[in-house]
Amino acid sequence: MKKKNLLLMSLVALSALASCTGKNNGGDAKTIEIYAWEAGLGKVFLEDIVAAFNASQSEYKAVLETNTNSTTIYRTLDLGTSNNYDLYFTILNSRQYNKDFEPMNDLLNETLPGDKVTLKEKFYPGYVSSWEEPDGTIRNLGFGNTFLGIIYQRSLVSEDQLPRTTNELESLVAELQGQGTYPWLFFNQMGPDNGYWDYITETWAAQYNGLDYMKNNLMQLKDIDGNSPSKEVFKAKDGRYEALKVMESILTDKTTHPQCTNQNFTTVQDLYLDGQAAMTVNGSWLLNENHSQADVAMMKTPVISSIVKTLENTSMDDNTLSQIVAAVDEGKDSSSLCSAKDFARIKEARNIFYNNSSQMYVFIPKYSNAVEGSKEFLRFYYSDKGAAIYENDLHLPSNVRLTDPTLYHGENDSNWSKTLFTLANDANYYMRPMYCAKPFTEHGINDLANVVTAQAMIVSNAADRKNADQIWDGLEAKVDENWEDWIE
Repeated sequence: MKKKNLLLMSLVALSALASCTGKNNGGDAKTIEIYAWEAGLGKVFLEDIVAAFNASQSEYKAVLETNTNSTTIYRTLDLGTSNNYDLYFTILNSRQYNKDFEPMNDLLNETLPGDKVTLKEKFYPGYVSSWEEPDGTIRNLGFGNTFLGIIYQRSLVSEDQLPRTTNELESLVAELQGQGTYPWLFFNQMGPDNGYWDYITETWAAQYNGLDYMKNNLMQLKDIDGNSPSKEVFKAKDGRYEALKVMESILTDKTTHPQCTNQNFTTVQDLYLDGQAAMTVNGSWLLNENHSQADVAMMKTPVISSIVKTLENTSMDDNTLSQIVAAVDEGKDSSSLCSAKDFARIKEARNIFYNNSSQMYVFIPKYSNAVEGSKEFLRFYYSDKGAAIYENDLHLPSNVRLTDPTLYHGENDSNWSKTLFTLANDANYYMRPMYCAKPFTEHGINDLANVVTAQAMIVSNAADRKNADQIWDGLEAKVDENWEDWIE
């Protein structure tokens, strides 16, 4: 009885929220109620796009509401047909609502006015496939282009010091430490992202195993015989273990700033941007989120040195690997130092960036009375006009490429913005597919079973500190303990 009463109270509260703070469109199919998550990208770009859309035509009117709490936003979906909102820009906690979202395939197959390719082709590579359901239906699009990597202070790390391999990264960390500079400062994030380090370990794992393995085997927990879910795949010592070994070599209580124990991400990011450490792990939204003009840049993620174990030439030394990576950076298609197959593997690895934009969802509830109006707004949002507003407001790349690049006014861009546009064009994005095995999508488990990684490596008390093998043992134990619950 108590559970039913609590459920009733929750729904009543949500109804009150929708009727009091939501802008009830009263059944008007020409009014598009947009509910958006205000996070690192802010809300100004979306306000400007809404204003431009309303000024561009007279048939529809878009009304924007934002909230910094994503939970408040997606809980309105529990209201079902009593929900006032027509179009969402937010993250989700699971795919439980997806069956209630309008398919977007027709929109993706359109060629927007002024474009020469379909909207599906206009997105940067990797986006659309990450949203695809097993039957090919796509019910979610994305609203940003946010990728994560290693960020460095340009005053502390020169261009010729930038590491091309993880062995070179280890040497750079030692060099910085020897100079009395803290190599790392990142925040003690509560949750499975480990202060954003999990995005870097996934990148290194993708470099080591390849994008196909990450998408179609690991994240589907599918073995070579097609069996899924497979506990053995979850526990396989693949690129994830290799990535932990890299972390072990560069993260200690001596190579990290004391404020790495701080759980307040804004405080830690401000300290980093003030120059208190050489490197951090973070996303392309960092300067926008902290309203900073710091002279920092994002490096290409160094290629995991142990990738040589997967090559035809398994005895390749790290100096040779670094030279081949340099050839990739120069735009070459081959190298006399390796076979064509090895060059292709190294080239793919060098250009992999983790992109979490596929987790920043745009969707329309099927029961909305403004489905057509919402799609019309999205046509504008992804058109050159909308994408140009995004880029000129944020000085960051949109998730669709401009048909007319001259619409972006980046003549006075900072080095930060210039670097991010270059990386966006070169990147081979890795995104977690929306449709993964149950442990990932329905239980919030990450690829390392939510075990603590970075923070466990930098504990000041040596007795409590963990290395890569101890962390991996914890992963295996957690998988064994929870497997039946995760797949039930």
